[in-house]
Amino acid sequence: MAQGSVAAGGAVVARRTKTKPARTPGGKGSGRVRKWILGIALLTVFGVVGAASLAFVPVATVMALWCEITDRAPLAECTMTPGGDVCTGGATLANVPEPWAEIFTSAGDEFSIDPAYLAAIYLTENGNTWKDLDTDWPSSGCCFGPMQFNLGAGTWDAYKYSAGGGPPDYMDPGDAVFTAANLFTHTDGVYGSVTAETPLGDAARWDPGTFVYSAASYNAGPAGNWNNDETRRYVENVHALISSNFTQGGTGDYGQYATYPPPSGMGIGEGGDGDQGEGGGWAGCGGISGGGLDGVVRIAEQEYAKGIVEQPLGSNCGPTITDTYIASGCEQWCADFVSWVYLEAGIPFQPEAGTQMYFWRHQWQIPAVIGMKAWFESGGQGQEFIPVGSAGPTKPPRPGDVMIYSGHVSIVVEVDEASRTLVTIGGNENDSVQRSPGTFSVGPSGPVLGYGRMNP
Repeated sequence: MAQGSVAAGGAVVARRTKTKPARTPGGKGSGRVRKWILGIALLTVFGVVGAASLAFVPVATVMALWCEITDRAPLAECTMTPGGDVCTGGATLANVPEPWAEIFTSAGDEFSIDPAYLAAIYLTENGNTWKDLDTDWPSSGCCFGPMQFNLGAGTWDAYKYSAGGGPPDYMDPGDAVFTAANLFTHTDGVYGSVTAETPLGDAARWDPGTFVYSAASYNAGPAGNWNNDETRRYVENVHALISSNFTQGGTGDYGQYATYPPPSGMGIGEGGDGDQGEGGGWAGCGGISGGGLDGVVRIAEQEYAKGIVEQPLGSNCGPTITDTYIASGCEQWCADFVSWVYLEAGIPFQPEAGTQMYFWRHQWQIPAVIGMKAWFESGGQGQEFIPVGSAGPTKPPRPGDVMIYSGHVSIVVEVDEASRTLVTIGGNENDSVQRSPGTFSVGPSGPVLGYGRMNP
């Protein structure tokens, strides 16, 4: 729920209600004389009170004046890149049902915030259940509507925002999501002021400047009592949803609180055997879908960019390594990393007749290199193993293939057939996720036995 006071001195923050959900930042409006007067008023605010007294002026007073003068949302938005390709959290909305996917995407475009962040907050507030838009939304003594705004703390009054014109309504899904986007992106020093560049962050470390920090504020209040099972459960679920592309909930130990289930409802998670239903199909950054071999490459690059390393070095452990790639414990984790990337891309490895022994922990994970090679060789789901002989591979590798050595695996992310060179990303390489050059026959870990290929 959206908690906490939002203005200096306890004043209610002024707000601007949009009459339409889309607008060119900095667009011109009418009422030039009124804007000149308001501009003088804004300068007066700074000139009269002086720096020493500025803290006693409600932040939203300045925000509202600026908004009226420039015919835009408050100042923070003016410096952002318009949305559409904002997906800093690494997830897509491929597993989000319509019309929710459209609502989150529209709000993301309007406020330059990753729409997956908004989707994760909605799900966490609603027990990871996708509900029809006309649901009779739950209300309590403090919190109301699909995004559970705390009316008493002033967050709704401060940031309420109409998605389609008319008076904002906290029970309206569009207005609630747009208001949450407005709150997250215009609250410097309160909820962290999320921007188009804000990373997801580590579920175990709620660092300022990450979305998990802002999610903790949304649940417990800005700089509130975050050291409690409820908030830890909340933040870890948000992180798990985005990290799993909305296929898994948080699975930690939260004392009296139950773990979150995988997302379900509106055709999601209702296909039997854990199959996901049809999602919103939002393309995400660069037009890459949530799944397929392009998704494999994108997710591998994303993990490399995070700079993930073992903690301590040489331990085969670490917050993301243990909790996400291995998903339980510590071990040599190169095959776990590859398995997880394919899961995230929506084309997980799955056991078939005669291969169940390779999946001894999770039904998507092949922890051993020898088992991964054997599974590709089995070919029961259209996968294939491409051997490498003295003349090289029998087929040229392609991005999204698994490079298989005698004791290591990694993911091919770039291929140059003319020079017969490539680039791979692999886990458990020098105690980290590494990006390395190689040839078709020899990679950074030595001679290549072959390539595992998925044919989705």
